[in-house]
Amino acid sequence: MTGGEDALQMSEMPELAEVSLSTLYRYFPSKEHLLFAVVRQHLESALDKTHPSSRGGATARERAASHLLRAFAFDQRVPTLSGLVWRLSALSDPAFRTERERLGRLHVEILRKAAGPLSEYQEQVLGVVLEAYSGAAQTWLAGLTRPGEVRFAIHTACRLLDLSPDVVAADRRAADAGKP
Repeated sequence: MTGGEDALQMSEMPELAEVSLSTLYRYFPSKEHLLFAVVRQHLESALDKTHPSSRGGATARERAASHLLRAFAFDQRVPTLSGLVWRLSALSDPAFRTERERLGRLHVEILRKAAGPLSEYQEQVLGVVLEAYSGAAQTWLAGLTRPGEVRFAIHTACRLLDLSPDVVAADRRAADAGKP
C-alpha cells in the first residue's frame, strides 16, 4: 500500500492482516482505533527496549537529551509514523481520551526509563521536558522550523532536569497558587 495514513482504507486491511473485515471491525471499530493500536504497540515495544545507557551520559539531563535526540533522529527518518503519533495524540474526540492518555503515559515512561534514576524534583519537570520536545517536533513536522531548532529545544528543555529542588519547589508553589 502506498500513500500513507490518508490512503489507508479499512476495506484494505483484512488482506494485509489476513483476517475478515468483520473480525477487523470487531476489534477496531474505526481506522483511528486501528491506528491507535499500531502506535501503542510501537511505543510498548520501544518501552521494552529502553534502558538508561552510559553512552547517553552520566546525568539524567544528558541521558534524557540523548534519548530525545535519538527519538528526533527517528522522527526524521520515519516522518509518516511520527506525524501519525502526534496526530493521534492531538485528537480532540472524547471517544479517544483513554487511548490518548495511554499514549501520553507511554511517552513519559519511555523518557523516564531512558533518563534513569530521577529525583522527586526531576520527576516533576520531566513532563515539561517532554512537552517542549513534543511541541518542537510537531512544529518541525509542520515544516515551520529547522531540525537544528528541535535539537536546540531538546538540549535547552533537558537543562530543566538540573534545576535545584528549591527552584522547582518554588515554581510548583507559584503554579499551584495561580501566580503568573
